[in-house]
Amino acid sequence: MKFVLQYQQKPLAGLCAFDVLHEVTGFNAAGVLDAPGGLKTDQVNHDTQILNIQKRKNMKSSLRNWLIAIIVLLLLVLGKWQPWRGKTKGESSLAGRMGATPVRVMVIKARPLENTLTLSGTVMANEAVSLKSEIAGKVTAVHFREGTRVKAGDLLLQINDADLQAQMARAKLNLQLAQDIESRQRQQLAIESVSQEAYDTALNRLNTARAEVQLIEAQIAKTRITAPFSGTIGLRQVSEGAYVSAASPIAELVDYDPVKIEFAVPERYAARIRVGEQVRFHIQGQDQIYEAGIYAAEPRINQETRSVTLRARYPNANGAILPGAFAEVTVPLSRIEETVLIPSQSLIPELDKQKVYLVKSGVAVPKFVETGWRSNEEVQIISGLALGDTLITNGVLLVRPGLPVQIAQVNGAGGVQ
Repeated sequence: MKFVLQYQQKPLAGLCAFDVLHEVTGFNAAGVLDAPGGLKTDQVNHDTQILNIQKRKNMKSSLRNWLIAIIVLLLLVLGKWQPWRGKTKGESSLAGRMGATPVRVMVIKARPLENTLTLSGTVMANEAVSLKSEIAGKVTAVHFREGTRVKAGDLLLQINDADLQAQMARAKLNLQLAQDIESRQRQQLAIESVSQEAYDTALNRLNTARAEVQLIEAQIAKTRITAPFSGTIGLRQVSEGAYVSAASPIAELVDYDPVKIEFAVPERYAARIRVGEQVRFHIQGQDQIYEAGIYAAEPRINQETRSVTLRARYPNANGAILPGAFAEVTVPLSRIEETVLIPSQSLIPELDKQKVYLVKSGVAVPKFVETGWRSNEEVQIISGLALGDTLITNGVLLVRPGLPVQIAQVNGAGGVQ
């Protein structure tokens, strides 16, 4: 049921408070709303809520308008915004630079390309031997210092040879006696005072005495350990007074001037490498690159590894390279005098194509290229790039075609270009 609030023009004079309340609100003196004279409670609450919502909306709208007006006023006062004046050239350039993507680039230049093969190798001594005794005996003297250089023939160690020296003295006496007998028998044979048989017997005794002396000399020589070649002697394993047996190690003698570099080449490359060619190698822990010449190769292919073993020689006059070290050997296969090489990270694979990004007029421009030889660091470009092009080398994943870029570094030289 709808109730319409009707206001009746009545003079308020002479009315009591209850009459005024009943006339305006519809409530009677008992606090009950009369249907004809006032609204029901639910309808009053509903209208009140609508009025409150409308008031809040008006307040928010007014507050927003005030905030916009304040911001505009501040910008006008500070001079930061002048809508009636267009952007200057400097401001436009600054805005462009602030929105550009910083990249590193390189200028394309022709360089030589050497197709090489990198292999693992081992440094070997020119000569190396483990000094050992051939006979058993007591060490009577050590004639070398550890870690020093010795010459071929130098006496290094002496083993007791007293018994052999005594045998030598007896053998020499027997030899002298045999020589005297042979001399007299030869004279007697000349005048036919003795038979030929008697002279032959004397001559045989002389030859036997001589052989006995030579045998003892050989045994005495085994008690003297000498250097078989010039080189550096290592740490000794025996001391004076020690008893050594046959094959007991005494020390290491090494000649590492020059050194040899041994490496194996896969079968498919064996025909492309010749004796006399130069190879490069470097040793772990050293920055220097050395060059050595190949001087020998195995005459057959190893059936287990399917490779050919080669050796190169390097003059190690200063002793900077020690035998046994690991060597990374670089073997040249072919050489191109002029070609285009770019860093591997600047190349972007795209399905069956490869592309790069160039900088032209301050924006990134994609370019499809054809590649050739490649390594972990560089890629050869056969076609697609011209000398003088500016190639993006770092930041290629951040650029897109037509995107403004800012050059931060060129060819490794820092600074804004």
